[in-house]
Amino acid sequence: MVEFSPDGKLTGGDSTFAYAGNWTQQGEFFKASLSARRVTPGPPGVFGLDEIDIVVSGRSADGSSMSCAGFAKQSPGLKLEVELVRILGDQ
Repeated sequence: MVEFSPDGKLTGGDSTFAYAGNWTQQGEFFKASLSARRVTPGPPGVFGLDEIDIVVSGRSADGSSMSCAGFAKQSPGLKLEVELVRILGDQ
């Protein structure tokens, strides 16, 4: 789960990794750069590293989800595809 703050920062994590970075959006086009860092022991991550820097970009046609493609700076030849889905919390 990742939270996108209006100021362009993103933070989040799961049971094994913490995520932090920055994002921008212009119209339907989106870009994000983030670092993932292992915070607890667990299974290997997708890239097999405990710390990784990821860059993704994509677009949203409907505002509720985004299809993105990217790579990890430590493994640029391995392509990453991500589908981001907006979850609205209690306001």
